[in-house]
Amino acid sequence: MDYEARAADRLTLFSDAVVAIAITLLAIDLPVPEGHAVPEFWSSVRHDGGHYAAFLISFFVIAGAWRDHHDIFRYVRRVDSRLRTINTFWLLMIVLNPFATRLLTVPGHETLQVHALRFGFYALLQVLASAAMFAMVARMVSHQLAPDLPQRTAIDLARQSYNLILGFGLSIPVFFVWSNAWILWIVIPLVVGRWRHYRRRRSPSDGPGR
Repeated sequence: MDYEARAADRLTLFSDAVVAIAITLLAIDLPVPEGHAVPEFWSSVRHDGGHYAAFLISFFVIAGAWRDHHDIFRYVRRVDSRLRTINTFWLLMIVLNPFATRLLTVPGHETLQVHALRFGFYALLQVLASAAMFAMVARMVSHQLAPDLPQRTAIDLARQSYNLILGFGLSIPVFFVWSNAWILWIVIPLVVGRWRHYRRRRSPSDGPGR
């Protein structure tokens, strides 16, 4: 019905606006390079390189989350209270990203445990956001909220959410023994994604031989 479609559109527009604000807030606290000469300027850039790296990581994290949200919500024809609740929780994780990004760049010396808490909190946000995306996909499919949603799109989004949960989730305990566990944020999703792609390519050729 028309009013159900309008409700779905309003939820999508509201979500887009919240994501736009969150991704904009990332740039507000970026340090401005200083220096009256070129060497001083580049020295300032290198000194604040961690801030710029954290900004880029969070920018692409939020952009990727919005892309997945956009890819699936364009098929939504109606929403229910459970989907609205999950979407609101997902938005909470998104708006906390600027705060979590600032935690990544706190200056000063610290213990490995404090480092693990700061980076672990950031990773936990991504785990919860990915879990919320997975839950929204499951809700749409099980309650026919997006009847035109292609099965392949739903499966790909669910698998991608799983990969991110795995990568960010495994890094949390590792941070307590290794400060560079953030590498798992990149490596695990890539490895798992490539492995799944390899299995999909092999499965058709394995079929006739059985």
